Amino acid sequence: MTCVAYKDGIMACDTACTENDVVLTHMTKIFRLPGGAILGEAGEADSRSVRELLKNVKTPRNLPTRKELLDLQIDYAGLLVLPKGRIFYLYIDEPHKDSSNWSGGLFEVGESFFAIGSGRAYALAAMECGKSARDAVYAAIRREIHCRAPVHTMPLIPPEPRPKRRKKK
Repeated sequence: MTCVAYKDGIMACDTACTENDVVLTHMTKIFRLPGGAILGEAGEADSRSVRELLKNVKTPRNLPTRKELLDLQIDYAGLLVLPKGRIFYLYIDEPHKDSSNWSGGLFEVGESFFAIGSGRAYALAAMECGKSARDAVYAAIRREIHCRAPVHTMPLIPPEPRPKRRKKK
């Protein structure tokens, strides 16, 4: 039970960690990956395997395949923002009761903002109305019983521009 939102170079999240409708502790849900991307997480509390899979992703061509995601077999939702600001949503869902197949995928978000978790609808509506990611998470906290303050934020740090090579004459 979570709310993670991204807009205008800032990712924000609530800090509630719940199990069976009981708030167990407060935790951060945003991570800066070694490749420079930022990742917000919802779902399984122990998601180190996903962070390991994404640790060096800098561009879309480095993203994992659907099969690589599903092989993790973890109930998970992630909001990934690459160093140049492209936003991706990834998810892995447990099999339904009549199936043994995990489902999931990864897709690029076509908007300039996005949110995941149980508070996502409130956060998306707030950002649509001009609120920041931080304010959007606070809006979700006010309305979603499983989201709690304090709110953590993390800025995206864009890569340094490389100087252009001069052509030889």
